Amino acid sequence: MTPVYRHLHVERRRDVFCVRLRSHRIEEMEIHDMVDELLELTRSEPCRGVALSLGPEAPECLYSVFLAKLFWAQRVLSERGVSLILCDVPPAVRTIFEAVKLDDRFRFADDFDAAAAELSA
Repeated sequence: MTPVYRHLHVERRRDVFCVRLRSHRIEEMEIHDMVDELLELTRSEPCRGVALSLGPEAPECLYSVFLAKLFWAQRVLSERGVSLILCDVPPAVRTIFEAVKLDDRFRFADDFDAAAAELSA
């Protein structure tokens, strides 16, 4: 059974973790804690991939820190053989990824079903 995390709600779909943020308002220190939880999740239980939902309500946070931590987490996960897909990304958030030229560095899916299907293939 998956433990309860302070910043993440986790649903396991076979070998994919579908992860949703518990709160759309995230302070800077909570961003660090949230990413630590994400990495701990994949360290404690093996999986093929993580589908991280950034919606339906856009996260309210310091996006420079949030994107930097997501980019770092993606690298760490990749080194472990775990793929990360972002899903449920609101258009305004997707625009931020495009503005800072990170849209081609991340994989995106419409929802958990699409992400889980892609990660399980």
